[in-house]
Amino acid sequence: MKYSLRKTPSHLHLTYKYGEANGGLLGRNLSLEADGNRLTLEVDLSANLLARNKQSSWYLDAVSLSTNFHKLKSLQCPDNLVRTRLIRAWEGVTDPRLRMRLVLSPRGSYLYEVAPHSLFMGGIQLDVQAFLEEESDVGTATTEASAMAEADADGKHAT
Repeated sequence: MKYSLRKTPSHLHLTYKYGEANGGLLGRNLSLEADGNRLTLEVDLSANLLARNKQSSWYLDAVSLSTNFHKLKSLQCPDNLVRTRLIRAWEGVTDPRLRMRLVLSPRGSYLYEVAPHSLFMGGIQLDVQAFLEEESDVGTATTEASAMAEADADGKHAT
């Protein structure tokens, strides 16, 4: 069964392994799918790639995720509504296992096994335990160099 957690945009903060910079993205249509004791949180990040300004932080952070998806360390969502609904679903399942799917169309979708914990100041943080490559769609991801070249080319043609 699939439940909607939030349809409107919510700010998300991503951190990567190896000391890489944090990324900030807008997530839309946050939903939770329950299948037995397995819960899958799905977040649509595709709108970040639709920015007209290809030098905007939203666009660049989305491109960075598409190339560094395997280095993702954690995702923070400061939204208390999402936190409350996720905790309620978590408590309603015996021995729950949580996964997170980040959808970044057309560059792919990435599935992770995550461990949640509430943040003191509100919101929730999902720490990545494992990247589930066999259930992810990474075939359309581009390299960082080609993405930056694409952003530069788009910027030169702007009026």
